[in-house]
Amino acid sequence: MGARPGLVGGMLRLTALAVGAVGIATLLQRAAEESTPALSPAIPLAVDGRADPAVGERPGTWSLRMGGWYIRLDGVAVDRSVDQDNVQVVQHTALAANPVPRMVTTFPKLSPFDPMIVSQASAAGIDWRLVAAIISEESGFDPNSRSDSGAYGLMQVRPVAAEEVGETNYTEPADNVRTGVRYLRYLDDVFKAAPGAERLSLVLAAYNMGPGHVRDAQEVARQFGYDPNRWRGTMEFILPLLEVPIIYAELPNGFARARDTVAYVQRILARYQHYARQTAGTPSAEALLSSALAHD
Repeated sequence: MGARPGLVGGMLRLTALAVGAVGIATLLQRAAEESTPALSPAIPLAVDGRADPAVGERPGTWSLRMGGWYIRLDGVAVDRSVDQDNVQVVQHTALAANPVPRMVTTFPKLSPFDPMIVSQASAAGIDWRLVAAIISEESGFDPNSRSDSGAYGLMQVRPVAAEEVGETNYTEPADNVRTGVRYLRYLDDVFKAAPGAERLSLVLAAYNMGPGHVRDAQEVARQFGYDPNRWRGTMEFILPLLEVPIIYAELPNGFARARDTVAYVQRILARYQHYARQTAGTPSAEALLSSALAHD
């Protein structure tokens, strides 16, 4: 994307008037900070099953699913009531000759849609808890949520986003989440020049405001001599300039509610880390120093 002739000089001359000397001084003096903590790859998904009701509570070998974490119990009588709350019994195998309980632990469910979110997120190679954090922000886990702009479902998929990834059906929850995670993967490729957690913040911003606006902000960052692929200390401060008339008037995609987008990114990252703590001890919570989306 090329800048309009005179854009550099115009912005340099007028930025102080637009955002104030204090704001620019803060931006220019901001030292490099640590990257956003730990965002992990998705865990493998096992095949769903259900315990045979005829088996009742006989001791045996069980596999328990708890928010994507599987625990094996040998010779333990499983109280079927837990299936309704914290865990789901997904598989029953042969009875154990010598009952020996190996582990009895539960993790809270994040939503009624956890198994489906795990399935769709794992297929895309994304941490399911990140997807759950996005869904919580976008729809509050309401599969029938609809916005004034036409965004629909758990992940508030917009028609333009669905078209971008070749999806036409996105009203049912599983279709909606599949479309949403495919769009996240598409955005991950759009901003592939950014490393790890920096890329994730740009992807989340683009999911909220559209990739065109994020690319506009990256161009503004370049004009000021800053790294357009760095979120913390750079893009989180550059993005709000898209609300300044003398700046957004020069950009291809114009005005955007960019301060809202910065807050959106912060909320999702905070909720994602909260969900990770809730499910601490799972394989995907152990490696929080790798990007949730980066599989370079």
